[in-house]
This record gives sequence, structure tokens and C-alpha cells, in this order.
Amino acid sequence: MNLVIIDYGSGNLRSVENAFKISVKTYKLDFTIQVTNKLDLISRADHLVLPGVGSFPDCKKGLEDIEGLTELLTDQVIYKRKKFLGICVGMQLMVNFSLEKQRTKGFCWLDGYFKKIKVLGLDYLGRDYKIPHMGWNNLQIENNDHPILKNISENEQFYFVHSYVLESKLKNQILANTNYSQKIPAIIGKENYIGVQFHPEKSGNSGQKFIYNWLKWIP
Repeated sequence: MNLVIIDYGSGNLRSVENAFKISVKTYKLDFTIQVTNKLDLISRADHLVLPGVGSFPDCKKGLEDIEGLTELLTDQVIYKRKKFLGICVGMQLMVNFSLEKQRTKGFCWLDGYFKKIKVLGLDYLGRDYKIPHMGWNNLQIENNDHPILKNISENEQFYFVHSYVLESKLKNQILANTNYSQKIPAIIGKENYIGVQFHPEKSGNSGQKFIYNWLKWIP
């Protein structure tokens, strides 16, 4: 299998690549891993990973600066049904739009939009909530039967860094939530494409479980 991590100038490319290489080596999986922005290599991939760090508009511009990339992604994921994982802003780009800085259109693969996280109330230690939501948090699993969540419990911790939260009426596309002053979709997706608000590459053993599940998942 050929896995491509898409390089468009935004993302923890080295740490994402290393995390996937560790999983492939640990579980003796038959994968080659490339980090590239070349359209011909992306179109030949079996699995696509889109990291994202920074603001939604900046990430969208980074994609659009590579001529033909956004159109190719929709063709490969929606029409050719390649397996896809969006990480952090890579997940956010999967929906209709974001209100970060300015209203910016996403890929429109999933319903919803991103708005600023509320900071009302106090956390369990009596402190004010702060933006961004940064640090370790557990999942509230909404779809226990999905293979992507196999052997992952609600006690495990994943690493988050973000200031915007998905608002969507289609609850069946939300596979797991987390909680930080409000319920926050942490894993979204349908069919052959999945997005995670947390960083699996920074989430230790729990992140490795998730990566392995995604690599082995057959939509």
C-alpha cells in the first residue's frame, strides 16, 4: 500500500511521518510512506493524510496555491473513494466553511461549519476556560461499532490544540466527542474519510492505536 502525507506548507509533517512509520514498523504493515505535494504521486496513493497547523484561511490558501490540488483531493476521496485522514485543520477543511478570521469555504464533504469555542463556566479545577483548548483530553465515543475506535476506551487521552469547534446538525457523522466547556466533535467522518480534531502523532500510545486502526480499516 502507498500512503501519501500531503505537504502544502502547513502541518507537523516530520512528526506525522514518524508516527505513521512507527506504526508500520511496529505492526509489520506493508506500506510505503511519502511526503509530497506532487499531484501525480498523490493520485497514485491508496491512503491520503492531510495534516493542518495554523489558521483555516491560511491552510486553505496553502492548498489553493498548489494548482489543481483541492480538485484532485475531491476526485480522489469522493469519487475514487481513496481512504483519507484529516488531522486538526486538515479535519476542519472537510466541512462547508469556517468563521476563523473570515468566512472561508472548505471541501464540503461533510455538513457543518467551525465557530469559536465558548469559554463560559469553570473547569473541574475551578479555573476559567481558556482559548485555545490545548492539552490532553479523553473521548466520548458516539459510535462504539466503528473500526476506527477499536480497543480505544473513553479513559484514554489525546492531545488537542485548537480554538474552533464544529457546529453540525448531522450527528451521525460525529464518531466521538470531547468536552471542554462544551461538547466538541473530536472524530468526524463517513464512508472512506475520517477527520480528527486531536493530533494522533502527539498522542502517545493512544495515538498509535488510532493510527493502526485507520491503516487497517476497510471502509
